[in-house]
Amino acid sequence: MRPIEKGLNLGCFNQPVDGWYNTDITPHIWLSRVRGAPVLFRSVGLISAERLREHRAGIYRKVHYLDITKRFPFAADSFEGVFCSHILEHIHRTFVPHVFSEVLRVLQPSGTFRVVVPSLELAIRSYQPAAPDDCLNLIFENDHRLSKNIHKWMYTEESLAKIFLDAGFTAVTPQPYQSGRLPNLETIDNRPENSIYVEGVKPGGLNGSVQHLPAV
Repeated sequence: MRPIEKGLNLGCFNQPVDGWYNTDITPHIWLSRVRGAPVLFRSVGLISAERLREHRAGIYRKVHYLDITKRFPFAADSFEGVFCSHILEHIHRTFVPHVFSEVLRVLQPSGTFRVVVPSLELAIRSYQPAAPDDCLNLIFENDHRLSKNIHKWMYTEESLAKIFLDAGFTAVTPQPYQSGRLPNLETIDNRPENSIYVEGVKPGGLNGSVQHLPAV
């Protein structure tokens, strides 16, 4: 499949992808902009050795700050594709329609939005009456120190597809791992475990093709 020309990657954390506009809310974005700050934070135990290695590799300098619960700072019809992996479960569900509305706005006509989230059904199947903790942890992820990393909601393919349809997307389809309409899935689709994948398409375009508009 041809490379994507302009893609928006929501909530990439430490896995930015070349050729995409990579975003997150991690404070490591700001830390990476201050010379010597990662080393200082590591010396006082505020970040792990793994995070320091990532800073030294320049990973967070490739990431831009974006709070997806706010209006996106991009013009309409800016992106050919939008990717969002293991993010929606971390925000309150009242914000989710806003996210889909903003993605629909910034997508080019016939552009694809791909959402990856943990599977509620797979979590439920892991339930064992004598040892429920594994199931509960998959659902809630409540053993994290920061509240932003705890699950606020969970989804099935059907419930996620309904959100796409309610937002105005067409051709809403569950997909397998690294397979679908969105280009470059072999490089950006990175969560094969316990996940579901659903794509939707923004209506419009010329003969169903993507209109390539100026980059933001």
